Amino acid sequence: MEICHILIVEDDESTVDGWKRDIRDFNRRADKEFEFSAQFSTNKSDALHALSRQRIDCAVIDLRLPSSPDEPGSGEPIGNEVLHGVLRDLGIPAYVYSAYEGEVSDEVKASSIKVARKEGGATVHILHEFEKQAGLMDAMDRMRRQVAQETSRLFNRSIWPRWQQRWANVGDREIIAGIISRQTLAHVVEALSQAPASHHPDEFYIVPSLYEDRLETGDILEHEGETLIALTPRCNLANKPPSMVLFAVCAPCAAWTEWRAGLGGANKAKERAERDVRMHATQGHGIATHFMPPLDEKGPWLVDFRELRAIDARKVADLLPDRVATVAPQFVANLVQRHAAYIGRIGQPDLNAELLISLCRLEDAAPPSSS
Repeated sequence: MEICHILIVEDDESTVDGWKRDIRDFNRRADKEFEFSAQFSTNKSDALHALSRQRIDCAVIDLRLPSSPDEPGSGEPIGNEVLHGVLRDLGIPAYVYSAYEGEVSDEVKASSIKVARKEGGATVHILHEFEKQAGLMDAMDRMRRQVAQETSRLFNRSIWPRWQQRWANVGDREIIAGIISRQTLAHVVEALSQAPASHHPDEFYIVPSLYEDRLETGDILEHEGETLIALTPRCNLANKPPSMVLFAVCAPCAAWTEWRAGLGGANKAKERAERDVRMHATQGHGIATHFMPPLDEKGPWLVDFRELRAIDARKVADLLPDRVATVAPQFVANLVQRHAAYIGRIGQPDLNAELLISLCRLEDAAPPSSS
């Protein structure tokens, strides 16, 4: 990115002057990742308007902002209300910059927003910390543009025409908003969830788990010394949980160490390791297992459909803190389908090969029948 749009919410004039000076010095550097383009707000209303209406890549927010007669505060430092807007409505890197760090709300403390005390050198430090996140902010901007482009495409092709034909006279706007939201989300997921060639392993998981207050199909947790993955259908988990929740054991993929060694070995060992990795990446191995790539320092695993665990649904609340991730939605279908294929196969018991051999021998030894 060439320009980083930073919002600074600060009502003290001398502090604002300090920000302007440090940003000017930063922009004069020859080796900078980008240039800052700063916007300043002195109150909650202006700050929230900037966050909702303009491109903002990062923000620095003071806690003790002045209140206005027409916008009574919530009883806590007004800066927290702006920070809550950042958290709930716009995902951007942000800093609290205040002499009263103890007044940061619990919601902000539990987030990734960082806190810096108002003291000498802190503003320069914050600017350099944002510079380290240039790649993140650029990626988020590209993502938002892609989502906006797909949303615009759907709007012009479907939403606007359907509004003119069917929805304009519907009195309940909330219903229409829900329909549009779900259709837009489904379209964006369909359009953007598939990578150009293949997926990066990091796309396999959502970390931390998808929902805070309930289990989801594909939730991975560590329970009683085992790594488990939830297989119970999401409709049951979301609406009326069954008496027992079904999990499969995620067994460590023992071959992973062999593959890593083989990839650095001689030609035949390398070819064999590459073949095995490709086979597992495309689920080309045994039907009783499902391969899941590494998750940071954990895994990879083979979900073993022969090893199932049923846990009392009343204990679900106790399991939530044990979760480490959720399998991303585009990969859950394959997990569930492979499980269904495994339990739905017809198959047959193995025949006794030794008995068959004996029968063959008896037939060969039998005298020819007389005519």
